[in-house]
Amino acid sequence: MSSIRLHSAFPKKLKKFIKHDASRSKAVKEAFRRFQADPKHPSLRMEKLSGSTTWTIRVDRGNRLFFTWSDTGDTAIFFFVGPHDTYRRLGM
Repeated sequence: MSSIRLHSAFPKKLKKFIKHDASRSKAVKEAFRRFQADPKHPSLRMEKLSGSTTWTIRVDRGNRLFFTWSDTGDTAIFFFVGPHDTYRRLGM
């Protein structure tokens, strides 16, 4: 079972993400639940962004949760939720 921590900026980003679509809240909760139970669950499609320490898991067809692993590697620190191609705009 993996431990999850939220970056201090994450709640604000999550609120913005779910603002216009309540079903997104359920999808995010389900992604977190699956991640805690099994980070390698096939439906999460976990991937590491090339040339980065950032990883992502799937929320729904077009959106992902972005995270980094703690120094000890046992805690995922989630810092962003949004479209898959966001990493290009964030310069990751």
